[in-house]
Amino acid sequence: MNVFAQSLVGGVLIGGLYATMSIGVSLVWGALRLINLVLLGITMVAGYLAYDLAVLWGWDPLLAAVVVVPVMAVASFFVQWLFEAMKLDEFQSLLVTFGILTIAIAAVKTRWSADFRQIPRELNPYVASSLSLGDLAFPLALLIAFVIALGIGVGTHLLLERSMFGKAVRAVAQDRDIAQVVGVDYRRLSRLLSAGAGGISGLAGVFVAILQALHPNLAVEWFGVVFSVVILGGIGSALGSLIAGVVIGAVGAAAAVLIGAAAAPLATFLVLILTLLIRPQGLLGGETGG
Repeated sequence: MNVFAQSLVGGVLIGGLYATMSIGVSLVWGALRLINLVLLGITMVAGYLAYDLAVLWGWDPLLAAVVVVPVMAVASFFVQWLFEAMKLDEFQSLLVTFGILTIAIAAVKTRWSADFRQIPRELNPYVASSLSLGDLAFPLALLIAFVIALGIGVGTHLLLERSMFGKAVRAVAQDRDIAQVVGVDYRRLSRLLSAGAGGISGLAGVFVAILQALHPNLAVEWFGVVFSVVILGGIGSALGSLIAGVVIGAVGAAAAVLIGAAAAPLATFLVLILTLLIRPQGLLGGETGG
């Protein structure tokens, strides 16, 4: 039972990281009707930048977020500018962003090679640290990632529900043309929203670098879990992504212990299918109208 409980704790905590990786994708998809795979590339590149800051410059890996998050936010801002210039629709955005992601993976291989890169333990004070509660251990890095994911999920939900910016985002999600008629500056709003999504994805990359070894194919490996979180939580719902990330993390961990590691993806997709049969719009629908 202790093994199962410990695995469940780990699954719930890793679900926070899944949520952080997915919230940006969900918001952009729900509000702007763009399937932005570039955000997965941003998470990957952010991880490598955090690695460089820790290994080459001796920075605390978590402190690397101070540099990485703004850089990724700016990068995402200009990616959205490119999308607007190309006038992409939802399907075209999937194709174009997949192409950009492929280029990003090739660039990472050129800069860092295809070898695994991991921040050495002596430079990473978080990876081996944990907090104990009875017989259960809470890995420090995962615990911090979960708390931050909780703050991002709840904070973004409140921003969308209670601020003028959030009302504008929801208006654009419902009907872009009508929103522009009543004074919403779509270009400004879409770029700010994309910048925020890029910053969140960049923060996820910092935690990825802290928690595991990096390699260029990580972005492709994240497809399944990120899209599962987005769809299960409800396209456009930050709070839904948070809940879905925790559910998927916990279900995967439970299946791995009870059945075997190979059963975790199957259990995840079964939960996704069953949920969508009952609630096609996802757990919380879409805060941004998705």
